[in-house]
Amino acid sequence: MAPKKPTGKVDLSLVICTYGRIKQLGEIIQSIRCQSVAPKEIIIVDQNPPGFLDGLLEDCTGKLNIVHKRVAFTGASKARNFGASIATSDLIAFPDDDCIYREDTIKNVIRRFERDDELGVLIAGKDEILNATPKVKNQGGNTMTEIHTVLDLFKAKAETSNIFARKRVLKKLEYVFDASIGPGKATEWASNEETDLLVRLLQNNVLIAKDETIRIIHHSCQGSLKKTLQYGMGRYELIRRNNLGIFIYFINLLQPIVRLILKPRLKYIPTCFMTIIGRSGLINILLSARKQNK
Repeated sequence: MAPKKPTGKVDLSLVICTYGRIKQLGEIIQSIRCQSVAPKEIIIVDQNPPGFLDGLLEDCTGKLNIVHKRVAFTGASKARNFGASIATSDLIAFPDDDCIYREDTIKNVIRRFERDDELGVLIAGKDEILNATPKVKNQGGNTMTEIHTVLDLFKAKAETSNIFARKRVLKKLEYVFDASIGPGKATEWASNEETDLLVRLLQNNVLIAKDETIRIIHHSCQGSLKKTLQYGMGRYELIRRNNLGIFIYFINLLQPIVRLILKPRLKYIPTCFMTIIGRSGLINILLSARKQNK
């Protein structure tokens, strides 16, 4: 990546939508308290019953700038859109309520954006567990890899939790996250809302880069075969809505098979099968046809 024009000082808003989690939310808040550089604000979009988070938030009073907004609607994407609409910082991130930041995550993110005014989105690397040794160590110099194509995006393995974006580039879009994609009872497609966002930003010529030396901690567990199926359905919906074409469709259909061949385990076969069924789009097409016949 060529040297870019510095941007000056920037600040960061964290938008955390949460439902049904206290312990995990407390852990990410604690990891934010331990940051060497604090965010400007933490916007907690609370989809729980009234009072559910009172004890946790009272413990944080005066220690962090927490903006607590309880909402009556469901759906992670809709909640994140709401949080983004009231964020006041130059940068916005959307950490899941069960991820953790390493102590230098925010400092390093802010540094990258301050060095490059053209950088619109930064994708961080990810570790599965807190005590894991980062796979890539920062040895100085340029550590970022630019994303130029949709295939690059898939290779980058972006998740909502490791995406950091300038507010000004998000404003270029009609909406941040597609409210009909992502976790929550209000959506049929349980994932790929973050890739949908990045595809639309890429189509708007926003500079996206990945830096593996900046790390967050977040699990990759999908929870159940039903959720694995829904994740696959979300990937098909992403490809369909953004007209990504037959090549990208087949790459995504074959990828779980290749992964199983490279790591052959009997326990992975059901997950592989459900992923393929979901990504094939068969269920999406059947659901769409059923709606039209009603």
